[in-house]
Amino acid sequence: MKLLSRLGAAFIFCHSLLPLTASAQSQLTYTTSWIGNSFGFGDGKWVQQDIQAIAVGPDGTVFTNAPWDESGSEIAAYRGGDRIAVAGFTHGWGAAGGDAVAVNHTYLYAAMSIGSENNKLVGADYPPAGQEWFGITRRTLTNLSAGVPFSAGVGNSANATKNSFLPVDTVTTGTDAAIRGLAATDSELYLCDTYANRIVVLNANTMQPLRSWSVSSPGRIAIDTDSTLWVISGISSGSLTILHFTADGTALAGTLPLPAGAIPADITVTPAGQILVADNGPSQQILVFNKDANGQPRAAAPVGTRNGIFHAVKGVPGNWRFNGMTGIALDPAGNLYVAQNGEGPRPAGSASVGQGAILESYVFNSHALNWRLYGLTFVDSAAFDPATPASVYTGSKRFTLDYNQPVGREWSYAGFTLNRFDYPDDPTFHQPRGVRGEPMVRRINGRPFLYTLDPGAHYLNVYRFDAAHGETAIPSGLLAQNPLPGTWPSGQPGYGEWLWRDVNGNGLVDVSEISSNPSTGSTVGNGFWWVDAPGNVWLATPLSGIREMPLQGLDSAGNPIYTYASSKMFAMPQPFTRLARLIYIAESDTMYLSGFTSAIPWDATHWKEAGPVLARYDNWSSGTPTQQYAVSLPWNTQSNPQTTAVGVAVAGDYIFVAELYTAKVDVYDAHTGQPVGYMTPGASVGNTSGWVDVYLGISAVRRDNGEYVILVEDDARAKILMYRWTP
Repeated sequence: MKLLSRLGAAFIFCHSLLPLTASAQSQLTYTTSWIGNSFGFGDGKWVQQDIQAIAVGPDGTVFTNAPWDESGSEIAAYRGGDRIAVAGFTHGWGAAGGDAVAVNHTYLYAAMSIGSENNKLVGADYPPAGQEWFGITRRTLTNLSAGVPFSAGVGNSANATKNSFLPVDTVTTGTDAAIRGLAATDSELYLCDTYANRIVVLNANTMQPLRSWSVSSPGRIAIDTDSTLWVISGISSGSLTILHFTADGTALAGTLPLPAGAIPADITVTPAGQILVADNGPSQQILVFNKDANGQPRAAAPVGTRNGIFHAVKGVPGNWRFNGMTGIALDPAGNLYVAQNGEGPRPAGSASVGQGAILESYVFNSHALNWRLYGLTFVDSAAFDPATPASVYTGSKRFTLDYNQPVGREWSYAGFTLNRFDYPDDPTFHQPRGVRGEPMVRRINGRPFLYTLDPGAHYLNVYRFDAAHGETAIPSGLLAQNPLPGTWPSGQPGYGEWLWRDVNGNGLVDVSEISSNPSTGSTVGNGFWWVDAPGNVWLATPLSGIREMPLQGLDSAGNPIYTYASSKMFAMPQPFTRLARLIYIAESDTMYLSGFTSAIPWDATHWKEAGPVLARYDNWSSGTPTQQYAVSLPWNTQSNPQTTAVGVAVAGDYIFVAELYTAKVDVYDAHTGQPVGYMTPGASVGNTSGWVDVYLGISAVRRDNGEYVILVEDDARAKILMYRWTP
């Protein structure tokens, strides 16, 4: 990239590098709270970040399963709106959860997988090198952490689930052979072997095979009141039907008649014999089938609001407004349980963990809500709406805050801003992980705009809002440091920077709307995006300095306009040799930069960090900016855990720096760079949090009453940490 340097050596330096002092070790007085999870972990509980399948026991206990939860709650149990157990031994050491679960009066049966972690794990507990096992773990309902061994069982010889895993398919590592359906009676276990196109029936007590028959990529399975079976077929092809079989595998005439556009996600049978189907198509309803005098299913009125969370004021959550159902079940008392993840069942071959978990219960006949639980954020940070600190956005959610409520109860789930039906071309769905995170919220001419980063900060996504689309963030633009992997979007360059603006306002990435940067002959690299309060876009490139793309106004569709031709370039200032973070405060013309220096150079093992040095520059745009200070950030790569800075936020008179591994936020005086103190998670969140895993994992605001509110990503337990501090 050719740099048109406006600053060069024209800096005035006021201070040398300021070392950390003893005052940085002073813990501040503050309150710890959280956003986005029904439990804060102060009581050891959290709601898992994804739910792919559920089963319900006779007493109303809901058992869940998913391939991954960051803190090991892949398989868990909930009852009466409380989390009562976690299975354990489904996370790490080659183990992962799965996509199906079933219970009878004695056992829990759950799909899971065991691998060798790139051949690091060897022995009888693990598959051969280069292979992976997909199968079933069996646990007792009274103690989910205890496996129930059987003669064909293998694995986990060093823990309480020894020899309680049944390998069903052994496949090459990277092949998705997940079991997608389970159903159980007290004597038999029905297993949908999606990969091998068959249903296998096992003795529920000995786990020995009894019989099997062929079905094209079977998924969820339900046992009817007459002991026949309903099976979703076509999981691998995406052409889904619901087939009917006797318990011995004899095909029965006809399929369950689904309405046009329906995408069956799960199936269950009520105690009265009604067949219920979770429809993950545009209807987002539970389809209901009654049986006529001959026992044949006939469609009845569906349950739930038509279009779910996208009905009327789109994106507003509420009772019976479903969003990506993954599981439905009823208990003998007639209570309905619905699991959702904002997406639906994990597509074959996908590593998706959904868009946040919701588990809720209703009285099926009266439609009254029993309870609801949330685990809404993962690899996601949060940002305040400049119009009010009572409104907070994450990548795909909006929360409202009432600061007068008790700890952990300040937040309410107000909006889901993704809309996969109206805007399937949202860049979120085509970027790594397919989860929108790392938000910045800006007001341009009083109108809200959402800017988000992908987890690696390679892409800056731009979204607008309008009243007709409710809470939906409408895809408006995209600035890319390099091409996206794969074939989407058509028309992106083969190399180099490019941008897209939704000129015609249809939310689709049309070829004619893509522009390449003519001055970039290669990819920019791992730079960091920042959007200032007026809406100007900044890019801190690792080695080539800083670029500003001034906002050129809004087009007729309401999209912010950015062009490469109007860009302004700034040389990298001293003392940096590599930039990692940038925060520009337009109101005061103040630039904050962090990164690496010749004294502590960048290395690839710390690719996501903010670096060991933070500097402030006043009068940045004047042509003769002044470096006010350069301060050492926490940095010790030899400690255990390592001490490194990963996130930087500025609000009012203070700078807040999130450490990556140590669950610590360091606070500095923004005017002098002097350390003020630090914050760590309090007892309300179990005195702990996960790593801050993303580039923009911290934000802050000063309220009118002088209180500072700091939000920090907590991947470990599906929430956002919230610190409240009054200096």
